[in-house]
Amino acid sequence: MVIGIVGSEEKKFTKETEEKAKTAIRELLPFYTKIVSGGCHLGGIDIWAIELAKEFNKETEEFLPKTKSWFDYKDRNIKIAIASDVVVCITVKSLPPGYKEQGFEKFCYHCNTYGHIKSGGCWTLKYAKKIGKTGHIITVG
Repeated sequence: MVIGIVGSEEKKFTKETEEKAKTAIRELLPFYTKIVSGGCHLGGIDIWAIELAKEFNKETEEFLPKTKSWFDYKDRNIKIAIASDVVVCITVKSLPPGYKEQGFEKFCYHCNTYGHIKSGGCWTLKYAKKIGKTGHIITVG
């Protein structure tokens, strides 16, 4: 089975929430044969998922956007959803002190919740569910 692991960029994590996210990834990996992600240039979940999957000797695939435009990120996110049997988005409940995110410090408009911060991974998860895939969100912190 193939899992798509997506989520927040590295700067949105503290050392503590980063370790919790990596633990969550490690706990998922034994159940899947292949891990796909988006190779986010800002680091974080996309990169950690592939690095950890390689440590587990799992097959990996990264879908990289052609440019940093929303059109290309959207295309990349759709490819992740299509290639996955399950999509998991890992994000944080709140941002680290001093981090500002253009008015979305406490609210995810993809999920319409105050339960975690906004992540492009949430969009991917929502799209995956729309096309009939299983999806879960893991919030750390």
